[in-house]
Amino acid sequence: MNRRSKPGVSTPLFKVLSALTFLALPVTYANAENTEESAAASTSAKKTVTSKEYRYNQPYIGTEQAAVNENSEHASGKEAPQAPSQANAEALPTQSGKYESDAEANAVSTMSIPNTSLIGSKQAARVEQHANTTKSSSDIVISSVNEFWIYDSWVSLQHDLDYDGYFSTFSVEFDADTIFVDAPVYAVLYLGQNGVYDAIHVSSEFFIFGEDSSDSFVIESTLVSGFPSYDYDILLELYDAQTEQFVAFSDGYDNAEFAFVPLESETNEYIVEDTVVIVEEHGGSMSWLALCFIISAAGLRIFAAGALRN
Repeated sequence: MNRRSKPGVSTPLFKVLSALTFLALPVTYANAENTEESAAASTSAKKTVTSKEYRYNQPYIGTEQAAVNENSEHASGKEAPQAPSQANAEALPTQSGKYESDAEANAVSTMSIPNTSLIGSKQAARVEQHANTTKSSSDIVISSVNEFWIYDSWVSLQHDLDYDGYFSTFSVEFDADTIFVDAPVYAVLYLGQNGVYDAIHVSSEFFIFGEDSSDSFVIESTLVSGFPSYDYDILLELYDAQTEQFVAFSDGYDNAEFAFVPLESETNEYIVEDTVVIVEEHGGSMSWLALCFIISAAGLRIFAAGALRN
């Protein structure tokens, strides 16, 4: 009595299929390696950010306001040296007749006016101290007690060129208040992932006036490179410009707009253009994996049919 043999795959066919599968492995490995290299390149790229500052709906020039308010009174009650007004500057002794021109006399008079180069050097020192630094949530410890605070802050997103929901430009507007009549401050802006923040901008020095709601400050930043597509957290720190103390901050815990902000650098913005596709009939091509699958399926089908005949 003849028994039907169970369908199977002969040893020669198994060897052929194994060889084809082995040949397809390098192609698969190369594709996976390229994907990993692309992700690593995006993560390891140098972080580059450009920022602009605005106040009262116009670009902000920090040295102008700082020079005007050089004579403001600080919280401690110590009064800074009073800057001469334009009238006082004109009244300074110039010893008429000693100088050959009015320009030379004016140059001597303005020596008594506060030099804004000092403000520039202070700004450079602050940038060197804070820029490109990294801190964790546990490092945030303020120095003052209820003397300064960030009353409110807002985030605006711009420039999503590839319409993927991640933006390369954003702006942070904040209204900082103080118990004093006025006080000079500056801000440091951070972007973070998983509780670790990187400083991306150190602002110019500017004045806040008590609890005035119209003295908000705007920092607009463009992520140029080094920021993969991610939902980042924003951290904003406020410093007393006279004492350099860390006096207030705002993050995603007290402002929901600072949490999970969809951002990416401009290098990750891919513009999708309309293309015209022309289809021509031809044999086409396929990947190694598809070819191996088709050959394996065909071989199994043939041998299964042969086994059934027996």
